[in-house]
Amino acid sequence: MNPPQSIEKLTVAFEGDGDEIRRQLIYSGLLLIIFERFKEYIVDQVDGFFSDHVEIKDGDLLYTRGQEFKNLIREKGRGNPGDHNNTVFRAALYWFHDLGAITKAEFDDVERIYRLRNEIGHDLFRIVADDKVEAIALHDVVTAFSIYLKVVRWWIKEVMATTDPELDPDRTANFDDSESTDTMILRVIIRKALVGAMSDEDIARLVKSTADAVNLS
Repeated sequence: MNPPQSIEKLTVAFEGDGDEIRRQLIYSGLLLIIFERFKEYIVDQVDGFFSDHVEIKDGDLLYTRGQEFKNLIREKGRGNPGDHNNTVFRAALYWFHDLGAITKAEFDDVERIYRLRNEIGHDLFRIVADDKVEAIALHDVVTAFSIYLKVVRWWIKEVMATTDPELDPDRTANFDDSESTDTMILRVIIRKALVGAMSDEDIARLVKSTADAVNLS
């Protein structure tokens, strides 16, 4: 005899006040926004670093992919069975990892969050209504943002500041708190999206426990 199937999520959906559904939709939306921007940033930086040619088209930089990046994709782009098949992104992520921008634990977190991203994109209904599918947590949102922010700060400090003498001519700047336009906008989006979804105390507590680098206050 099969054990009874849990219907906790459905019970919340039909009998609750809608708070949990709204929370899941907010967390899912935030995770998608953050992760898609992170994916684009990661690939663009490595593409630009190894590019053979750069041109501007319709206001965007278009890179001709360099041979070194192509080699990296062949060497490190493949994942394990069941992982995402975005070989370009994985290879670019390995490049940042191998240079010390992120830890192995953070690399694994990104791979895990990529799987969540795919679940959101393809089966958000089950995330909201099926107890067999893990719900999206605020921890996932903050983790994605904190890793994105860490990579941005590493890039500014270790690449831009060391290759562009005009960025820090006196070598006195502190880049530990630097941000990109994207991360500044995302910070505002996260903070405003969470208003009403969680108490300020809960947000501050989770943010503090997740990443000291992230300050949503």
